[in-house]
Amino acid sequence: MSFEFDNMMRRKEEYGGFLPLELNSGKEYFSEYESLLSRFNSVKAGLEFIIKETKASKLFLPCYYCPSTTEAILRTGIDVVFYHIDEEMKPKDIPDEAGSLVVLVDYFGVLGKCIEDIAIGFSFAQVILDRAHAFFAKPVLKDNIYNIYSAKKFFGVPDGAYLISSRIRSDEAPSYSNSYASYLLKTYEEGTNSAYVEKKEVDKYLDSSYKGMSKLSIAILENVDYDSVYDRRKENFAFLKKSFDDVNELDISDHYPAYMFPLLLKKGGNDLKKKLVEEKIYVPTLWSGKYVSENGNEFELNMRDNAVFLPIDQRYDTEDMKYIAYITRKMMEG
Repeated sequence: MSFEFDNMMRRKEEYGGFLPLELNSGKEYFSEYESLLSRFNSVKAGLEFIIKETKASKLFLPCYYCPSTTEAILRTGIDVVFYHIDEEMKPKDIPDEAGSLVVLVDYFGVLGKCIEDIAIGFSFAQVILDRAHAFFAKPVLKDNIYNIYSAKKFFGVPDGAYLISSRIRSDEAPSYSNSYASYLLKTYEEGTNSAYVEKKEVDKYLDSSYKGMSKLSIAILENVDYDSVYDRRKENFAFLKKSFDDVNELDISDHYPAYMFPLLLKKGGNDLKKKLVEEKIYVPTLWSGKYVSENGNEFELNMRDNAVFLPIDQRYDTEDMKYIAYITRKMMEG
């Protein structure tokens, strides 16, 4: 047997040695949009990129929004005008001005087509469609719309956010996550509570270091069974929706493969959250920053104080949802 050795090219940087993590070469969820896709290590990095690239002079931002993301946007120096949302979580009174950016939020991943229609309605302003809570929502492909997603909120990755846009694209160098990914290994073996402090430190680091998505995050995301995750989140959401339809102040019309299940009570939300955490049912507060506290309307302040966000992610099944619903109901009544 003879071989041709002319014009041989090196295909790998190194050969031999010990083996790395065993990860398959699959596809990322948004691989079909590769020509429109930018990868960042955080949503904040993607937002800063959009603001810089569009050179907009003004940005309309919801008062009820992630406080750390609000601070990050303010640090860019753009003129920020806050707006309010109504009881259906729809934006109120945003002008369609040329030269401006509008941030529209798919709150908790439950607005669906409603927020898409609102985004499409803008003709002169440029729109950032924040889908950080709605990973599985298809992007709106219109020249003045920038779709941004968080991989980190939906999957066990050290960093990761996507921007899908027909107008701008980033070639930001990737992060090297080996210095901050160890908390995920600890979480896998010991549970999320064991690595909570380390995870918060990673969040702080990503807030101050804007780069591209790490190779490790991309590799992990190529291994996700997206159909399974979609189905599990949607099924869990549907179960909790049915369990709390009689007390939920939010009118949720459909089942979504969402970030979390939003349960808005008439009163007692903050007390319920504390009781759930004591039972090791970890629920976040979204959001309680100074901007909503100082300027929020009645609905926004009620969301701050009485919204409880229950976990529905792919680690859990219907039996877990039954337990969460049972404990939540028990604490609401007692």
